[in-house]
Amino acid sequence: MREYQTVTKQIQEVTQIRCDCCGKIIQERQEDFLQIDKQWGYFSAKDGVRHQLDICEACYDRWRATFVLQEAGME
Repeated sequence: MREYQTVTKQIQEVTQIRCDCCGKIIQERQEDFLQIDKQWGYFSAKDGVRHQLDICEACYDRWRATFVLQEAGME
């Protein structure tokens, strides 16, 4: 989840990024994280809905471990 500060009418800057899973503040310059930006299409019950997610690496690892199909080389 991104929190914004309005600089001008047309410009907003990100002031803080939080993990959408655990709520932890993500230090953008000190750690990596997963960004998801999905605009759902016609063949979805979510047609026209946009989801934007920021997920810290620890939450990503926990989430990824639940997947049935795993990438080669995943530890």
